[in-house]
Amino acid sequence: MILCFDLEGPLSPQDNAYEVMGLIPHGREIFEKVSRYDDILALNLREYESGYTLALILPFLIHHRITERDIKKVSTRARINEGAEELVSRLQNNHTCCIISTSYEQHAYSIGERLGVPRDRIYCTQFPLDEYLSHEIDLREAEETIRGLDDEGIEEFFTDFYADLDTEIKELIENTTVIGGRHKTEAVHTIIAKEKSTMENVTAVGDSITDFKMLREVKEEGGISIVFNGNEYAIPHAEFAYAGTSLLPLASFIEAEDKRAFIERWNGEGHFHIVNKNVEEIVAIHRKYRTQMRGAAGGLG
Repeated sequence: MILCFDLEGPLSPQDNAYEVMGLIPHGREIFEKVSRYDDILALNLREYESGYTLALILPFLIHHRITERDIKKVSTRARINEGAEELVSRLQNNHTCCIISTSYEQHAYSIGERLGVPRDRIYCTQFPLDEYLSHEIDLREAEETIRGLDDEGIEEFFTDFYADLDTEIKELIENTTVIGGRHKTEAVHTIIAKEKSTMENVTAVGDSITDFKMLREVKEEGGISIVFNGNEYAIPHAEFAYAGTSLLPLASFIEAEDKRAFIERWNGEGHFHIVNKNVEEIVAIHRKYRTQMRGAAGGLG
């Protein structure tokens, strides 16, 4: 079996880019506004790929001279979800475990190393930030405006903001391939080809808007798609859902031959569901666990 795990959410509660922006004065607040803009574009533009926030915050990182070393330092503080190490260790005995993550490479490789997942099985956003720091940009006035934006003003402001950036900065953003949306789906197909396997042997685990295309395609093509402490963007596209504080029950579920019988018999910690018409109920349950496990990052798309 090929197991494809999203990183931020399922394996670690930290949103690394959100925490990196925390190095900047009012950076988390700015990140939340940019993330909301990203969600708006993902929901309204068919060709837009969710998760592009990691490219859109690049001007702010350049302005404040954030470095790759800063990203790595923030990553070392990231917690691993309870049961994640045991889950990976147990499943890697008989299966191929991969990470497909929107995260910057500096964070994804750090978490992967701690979990024992080799780099050649980690698909993430390549981000040579240090190469970009020769550019100059002054965003002091823009940052003040961003802090005062309400939801109604976000789309108009950021559309103009990114259109008015210098050509070189715009090119850096456009050339950053964020591994979200269809890029996660492409990574699954790359892994299948590498392993000489088929989609029927794939199990994908995700939790957010950057995962829904992957979850949907895996489900539609005969694989197993699972949401762990997911949000309203991801849950409707998965076949199964698990909300809990530990990943260990998920290991037993993944290894179970009859998934539906497993769910019917389950009486342990957390909640397993078959995703069908009871989506709103599942979302409500997951929201509680998501907030408990991820804090403010759980509210991001």
